[in-house]
Amino acid sequence: MPPAKQKALKVESWPIDKFVFYASNPRKNDHAVDNIAAAIREFGFRVPVIAKSDGTVVDGHLRLKAAKKLGLAEVPVILADDLTDAQIKAFRISVNKMADLADWDMELLALEFSDLAALDFDLTLTGFGDLELDALTGNLNFAPGTEDDQGQLDQLDPKMVECPQCGEAFDARAHGQG
Repeated sequence: MPPAKQKALKVESWPIDKFVFYASNPRKNDHAVDNIAAAIREFGFRVPVIAKSDGTVVDGHLRLKAAKKLGLAEVPVILADDLTDAQIKAFRISVNKMADLADWDMELLALEFSDLAALDFDLTLTGFGDLELDALTGNLNFAPGTEDDQGQLDQLDPKMVECPQCGEAFDARAHGQG
């Protein structure tokens, strides 16, 4: 089947108050607003909101919440008026799920973090938590942690992680349990 036909993408700038949040958005993301706000502060608003011309948000609820928190007056938007209502509903779900389908190459990821650390870049702006970063950068200090630490451990990939310094493989969640 050939790809869906679409008109050329045009990025517009809209006042933030023009957007209407989709009331049935199944994503719970309030806990991530501060992280996204920090990333927008560092990198700028680089991923446009996708919306219908009536202002209904198709994708970008979390980015909009962060933009509001930062006091931004306008954000970039791409219109999705060429999609049917069914396509918009399915797109909303797929755009949020697709990133979950990919896996990380832990060795290459550790190298990327090593390079960023050498440049004295704030690694938390990548969205990874402290425990994940410790596992990836070899700063393995698994003392009993806070509830926040446990939450991060619960979100770690259950696959084995290899320490970039010593090469030992371990299940990072098992080290945070005790």
